[in-house]
Amino acid sequence: MQVDILVIGSGIAGMMAAIEAKELGSNVAIVTKKSPMANNSFMAKGGINAALNNMGDGDSIENHIQDTLKSGLGLAEEEAVRIFCENAPQVVRDLYRKYKVPFTTLPDGRLAQRPFGGTKYKRTCFAADATGPAIMKALNKTLKELEIQTITNHFALNLLINDGKVAGATFLDETTGELKIIQTKAIIVATGGYAGLYRGYTTNITDATGDGVAMGLRAGLEAMDLEFIQFHPTGLEGTNYLISEAARAEGGKLINSDGKEFVDELNTRDFVTRAIVKQLQRGKKVYLDLTMVDKEIINTKLINLKKRVKSLKGIDIAKEPIPINPLAHYTMGGIKTDTYGFTSIEGLFYAGEAGNNGVNGANRLGGNSLSEGAVFGKLTGYEAVKYSHRQKTFVDIPKETVEKDKELIERLRNTKIDTKRVKHEIGELLFNKVGILRNGYALKKALNKLKDLKNSLNVNDETDSNLKEKLECVNAIDISKALTKAALYREESRGAHFRLDFPEQDFSFNHHTITKLED
Repeated sequence: MQVDILVIGSGIAGMMAAIEAKELGSNVAIVTKKSPMANNSFMAKGGINAALNNMGDGDSIENHIQDTLKSGLGLAEEEAVRIFCENAPQVVRDLYRKYKVPFTTLPDGRLAQRPFGGTKYKRTCFAADATGPAIMKALNKTLKELEIQTITNHFALNLLINDGKVAGATFLDETTGELKIIQTKAIIVATGGYAGLYRGYTTNITDATGDGVAMGLRAGLEAMDLEFIQFHPTGLEGTNYLISEAARAEGGKLINSDGKEFVDELNTRDFVTRAIVKQLQRGKKVYLDLTMVDKEIINTKLINLKKRVKSLKGIDIAKEPIPINPLAHYTMGGIKTDTYGFTSIEGLFYAGEAGNNGVNGANRLGGNSLSEGAVFGKLTGYEAVKYSHRQKTFVDIPKETVEKDKELIERLRNTKIDTKRVKHEIGELLFNKVGILRNGYALKKALNKLKDLKNSLNVNDETDSNLKEKLECVNAIDISKALTKAALYREESRGAHFRLDFPEQDFSFNHHTITKLED
């Protein structure tokens, strides 16, 4: 199969890239691990940032820029931040007007906006408390209308590179179990982040295993700032359900089991998360209290939260506080790119959470993820079209890489691996030793354990799993080792990375952490 532009991943960044490329006249295909709706963009409920100033509080693009830079704690790249914040208003307007996302509106028809953490402005546009699903359904409808080829149930294996140029990619067709090759002039990797590796302690879908980051590392690319994992303060206790910041924006309060407030609910996520952890370490439980919030707000703006908590916990959020604990939610790190998604391999782009152009720095500002994915997805789609138009022919497929992938598939097919065991071991290990609070001793122990886990993949277990799950385990171990090495290197505390043995921010680490697979 040949296509001018291949998009791997169907979250907001991937869909926006594919739509942009198609609208510019390119032959484009989008490949997804499962279905187009099975991604973390669909799970994002709270809202999408754009400095529209619809609430009359004096917000501006410059304010959005400064809030994002401040949240990044010295590591956010100003060029990327400015391009992102300057483009966000028009992209959000396009989502509403062009792609018909049913955002919540004011009586005069303008988009309503709510406050999120890290700013004093009401900047976050929303569709009640189901913003992600609203956006993704509208974009998926556009994919169909534009007749963009969407290939489902294909697991991305490796990038095919020939003489420094992209030639295509290999995939496992989960339906047939066969290796598939797609030849292309340009690839946009938009496979999302790797917070799903914290199995049992994450808001992410189970498929969020960082496969695109692993592919990039194996292709020789550098990863940047892998140590920065954002833990969302308010996961529903005992589940992977994320209680959006929207609940706190509408007046919800964080209290401990003594009924006392202990933190500013709308401070940055890293600050609020550590405050919750301190309460838990003191033997207190932590709750999100919405009992004082107006019932009309709960029944309109927080209606999906009300229904979900009732079904999962049997709790009426209008009458009882909700038990919560932090969960791994978002990864600031990813494959290093320039501002527009270019990598060091010609024709290869990364967008959204899989890549890192420095827009988030050490800590993402709440509400920026969907708009970041939309903005840079659209921009990489445009850049990929320009690049592919300059390429008169396809690059030859490197046969040796294809043969290695065939050998890997056969080896894993003939090796019994209890992937449930491996994934839960990785999740426990990462949460306990590479989690919210870290130290050098624990990080070294984690690295040794990960090495043992990798060796154990060559020993037959009693229980077997499907081939896709086995390939995910290979990726999970590679990324986990890389992010642990990055956390061990950064001997300071900054943003989402907190070292108990180095609890202060250190100016000498005012630079990005660069990691390669062989490091």
